[in-house]
Amino acid sequence: MANYVTSNLALAQGKLIGAFQSGELRYKEPRTFLEILKNSTSFFQNYETLRTREDRTLTAFYTKRTSRSLGTGRAHNHTGAHGDTGSLTPSWTTYHDHFAWSLKQANNNVYSLPEMLMNEWQNLMANMVEGHETAATAFLYASRSGVNGAAVEGTFNAGTDCFEIDADATTTFGTYNNRAAQITKIVMDINKWGGNYTVICDSVSYAKFQAQAAQGAANSTNLSFQFMGVTFVHSTELYALVSATYTNGYWLAVPFGTVGCLPHIPRENRSGVITKLNDYSSIVNPIDGLQYAVHTYETVGDYTSTGGYTQDTMTEVEASIDLAFDHAPLSTADETSIQAFAIVAST
Repeated sequence: MANYVTSNLALAQGKLIGAFQSGELRYKEPRTFLEILKNSTSFFQNYETLRTREDRTLTAFYTKRTSRSLGTGRAHNHTGAHGDTGSLTPSWTTYHDHFAWSLKQANNNVYSLPEMLMNEWQNLMANMVEGHETAATAFLYASRSGVNGAAVEGTFNAGTDCFEIDADATTTFGTYNNRAAQITKIVMDINKWGGNYTVICDSVSYAKFQAQAAQGAANSTNLSFQFMGVTFVHSTELYALVSATYTNGYWLAVPFGTVGCLPHIPRENRSGVITKLNDYSSIVNPIDGLQYAVHTYETVGDYTSTGGYTQDTMTEVEASIDLAFDHAPLSTADETSIQAFAIVAST
């Protein structure tokens, strides 16, 4: 395909790195998606090698936790229980965006063809990451745990799968509203999720946590201790998912290493296969750092209606990527590592 070879993609790649500077090309930062991506390499190792085609099923196995209460004394005829294993089968969804350009479309235009193509790529990259952010946020929200064993300074609402913190309740240490981050850490610890974790916040809770974190040691109200060891992420699309129920602040606590996203593109795109009918290649999105599959083919015709001209050549371009969002499996029904929290007003 003489008009759109792999070298053009390499040129576009270099220009894209510094391209997102225009207000018109602004896009929603995929903070939630990028946070999930951090866990990908440890979540399912060597999956790219094993997944030789999109319809091949992969299965990962794990050993289940067998919890028992301790007995007392010794017996000559003791009998033991058997452990068990489980499995996780990732499910990939293909996301794509596409555009088209014709050989003669820039002949009567103020913009050159390379400038037009760069604009197409910039918009495609922004569209992809915005779509990934939507998918990532929906995944975390839908995967929130239906099991929470804590009953300290709040109540777990099994109907909404959310630990609710009364905004107006108070102790000698202050209102629950001002101690929500601290209560979150305690509840996570009760549910055996100690250690480092990320808090995915809607806009309301993020603003509250950010204001509380700004209360330094020199201030009369020192709340900074609540934020040690915890990363707070502003998920701009989370509020829309919960606003019908929770408007005073909603967040998801996610232990590090328990969620992940596995990106994949076909082997033909990774190796760069060129046939007489189409090209398989790839390009890296500088926003999320992922490799996207690129598929192109040409048609001939009169493309005057789309800015081209007679006896023109149209190149159809599609970029795509397969993503599998998953959380660490647990043997307890309806339990996940993702715990939801919300601040509610007193009734």
